[in-house]
Amino acid sequence: MYLTIREYRVPAGQVEEVARRVDDDWLDRIRVLPGFLSYQVVRTGHEQLVSLAAFIDEAHAQGGAEASAEWVGERLSDLDVEFVQMRQGPVLVHGGE
Repeated sequence: MYLTIREYRVPAGQVEEVARRVDDDWLDRIRVLPGFLSYQVVRTGHEQLVSLAAFIDEAHAQGGAEASAEWVGERLSDLDVEFVQMRQGPVLVHGGE
């Protein structure tokens, strides 16, 4: 399993709208990407969102990260969403489903 972590800065007044668009549109797109396992968005600060996407391997995770960047550019360009950084790597320990 390979995890991609993308951090965004979003004005507090736009966080709910970003989350709504992710839930209404992006989830349907990411679920059908090859190698997809799971996806979460976490509000880690007042104006900070972090997305976590798990894929079966690095190649599939890279495809997911590219699709995510494209979607953000298409669907969130009218909002003040600022991409901060991306981190990724193999999952060493996993618990859950």
